[in-house]
Amino acid sequence: MVGELACLLGLVGCATVPAAPPVAPASSSPSRAAAPSRALPQARGTSYRVQRGETLWRIARDFGIDAQELARANRISSPNHLKVGQRLFIPSPRSAARFYWPARGNLPQGSAARSQAGRKGVEIRAPQGSFVRASRTGRVAVAASRLNGWGKAVILDHGDGFLTVYAGMDQLLVSPGMAVEQGNPLGRLGQQPLYFEIRYGTHPNDPLRLLP
Repeated sequence: MVGELACLLGLVGCATVPAAPPVAPASSSPSRAAAPSRALPQARGTSYRVQRGETLWRIARDFGIDAQELARANRISSPNHLKVGQRLFIPSPRSAARFYWPARGNLPQGSAARSQAGRKGVEIRAPQGSFVRASRTGRVAVAASRLNGWGKAVILDHGDGFLTVYAGMDQLLVSPGMAVEQGNPLGRLGQQPLYFEIRYGTHPNDPLRLLP
């Protein structure tokens, strides 16, 4: 995968890297699909279904927003009133330059070390069928049906020299040239973990320094 992925990144990165690299954006977290009907029509955001053991604070932290803002958006008077299966409206963070976690899951042992070494991205293990979502707003530069045994993969060009890579998916929901907003679904996971990279051109950045 590394050789083929490097080749694709080289083709995309050479055309998009500006003369001077921008300041690395601050961290944030993942995003979800369509807003529930009770949300204000002009509000921008996505929706999320509460999982067992989650709290309002944890969900807000994972999505990079303030817990009080999340409570206000959903008219929640007490954070203890959350129920498993309850659907929440997640307001979009104020800064679109921040990166979201592309999936909610766990990092296998060793993922952090590989990321910190600057050689690769991170692997995120999430339940089969989980959505993989755009970490930032951008345009689909590559949507590959097969990437050297890693399954279906997507590369997003964020227009400022930064690229994000999503590999190991079981189903793709986008095609090359599509414009996607932060949090839009790119595909679904199968049994493989998601492989995720953040790059400036062809140079890898440590995702754990740019994500919460």
